[in-house]
Amino acid sequence: MRTDTQAFHLEKMMQKHKLYPEYELALLPIQVKRNALKNLAPGDLFLLGLDSLEMILLEERNILANVLLDESGNSSKVKIIDCNRYAIKQPNSKKYQIVIFSFGMLQSRKLEAGCKIEISQLDLQEVSVHADGKNIAKGFLVNVDDEIAVQIDKVI
Repeated sequence: MRTDTQAFHLEKMMQKHKLYPEYELALLPIQVKRNALKNLAPGDLFLLGLDSLEMILLEERNILANVLLDESGNSSKVKIIDCNRYAIKQPNSKKYQIVIFSFGMLQSRKLEAGCKIEISQLDLQEVSVHADGKNIAKGFLVNVDDEIAVQIDKVI
């Protein structure tokens, strides 16, 4: 086997191997009418009612920690504010559905209050929109009347 082939296979193997647990960095989940999700189109806005970038760390359908953006120096990090494990509850109504706005996956050795996690590998402008565990759209963060909103760029 050639050396470059061995190096290529070793690189692929190491990319699959995770050193630390992975968590999904997301905005707080919101409830949206199912009809609105069916008629979702590019240019639509989700008004989140947030004036600062408050985020959460998810593992499957469980919220593990609340985090805030902490830009100190040249690096972007999120700081864990508190750690409370609780499940995202689906509403009992057939009219509404939980929507999660995800930035991507992070790895962290430990989850405890005050801990900072590097997020330089993530683009905090791009957002994936998830409903019922499926990726339904892609969007980006915008500012609407001094509130954070997500504008849909592409419906999947």
